[in-house]
Amino acid sequence: MSTMQFENDLSDVVASDKAHVWHHLMQHKMFETVDPRIIVEGKGMRVWDINGKEHLDGVSGGVWTVNVGYGRESIADAVRDQLVKMNYFAGALGSVPAARFSEQLISKMPGMSRVYYSNSGSEANEKAFKMVRQISAQHHGGKKSKILYRDRDYHGTTITTLSAAGQPQRQAHYGPFTPGFVAVPHCLEYRNQYDTAENYGERAADAIEEVILREGPDTIGGLCLETITAGGGVITPPEGYWERVQEICTKYGILLILDEVVCGVGRTGEWFGYQHYGIKPDIVTMAKGVASGYAAISCTVTTEAVFDQFKADASDPMSYFRDISTFGGCTSGPAAALENMRIIE
Repeated sequence: MSTMQFENDLSDVVASDKAHVWHHLMQHKMFETVDPRIIVEGKGMRVWDINGKEHLDGVSGGVWTVNVGYGRESIADAVRDQLVKMNYFAGALGSVPAARFSEQLISKMPGMSRVYYSNSGSEANEKAFKMVRQISAQHHGGKKSKILYRDRDYHGTTITTLSAAGQPQRQAHYGPFTPGFVAVPHCLEYRNQYDTAENYGERAADAIEEVILREGPDTIGGLCLETITAGGGVITPPEGYWERVQEICTKYGILLILDEVVCGVGRTGEWFGYQHYGIKPDIVTMAKGVASGYAAISCTVTTEAVFDQFKADASDPMSYFRDISTFGGCTSGPAAALENMRIIE
């Protein structure tokens, strides 16, 4: 590791950080005796801290976000140019970069057709949950409102996305949670839960069906899973698992929601993690690598069949998706995402 000399004394930055910044996932008691680590510059896969020390960034910005690396001037230029021309208008109206990026994104996702913009992975998943609940209210008399989630999976930090968290340590102290979320077992092979070596993937998926039958298929509207479990252990699914999950969702009319916030936009060698397994989701969520951290953007992508359920009765003022994401109207996100996708491509 090398060091870099910064021209200016940045001790005031350290003092301001210690006095005022509330860091994520961090116990601050230690900062009474030590300084926080502050990252000053990045280039490619390397970053330099405030002391000039070089680090190889093995976690893509700390949370799997900077897919194309640091210092991409072409993305910064695209954002700057767009902000000067038109920085924001609420998403009820359209924008040039939003239209263009949605077309590019959908071209990478056969079978999907609609993009709902927001600004974080938590928000993208929250939108998916709200879609399931509204479809339940409008088309199933409110009965198919339950949403299944999987042990070890993680979908965000809001109270409702934490309601679908398969990581109890993240939920601790934040309850009570949103009702109507039901856990299903994970499919990890390392801790064999079913005492079988053959067809383990199918057996693990059958455990989901067991929960569905216990709860009642007519009460369940969605199944939300990470394609590859990320923070819960970077767990890839066993052979046969996803094919069986698809069969189960089709059998019981359950919307399959895939959380691609980590796996999406090239991280796994395909555009999306689910594309390794040949499955056809109803809703796909993404954030992090969509713009590689150069702007805040997330997307909730649906099939046309899902979208059509929100325009079945144009005379009903309650039939459209009655949701808003303030910063889903920022144009910097899709502008950055377009150039980010060009680089990955």
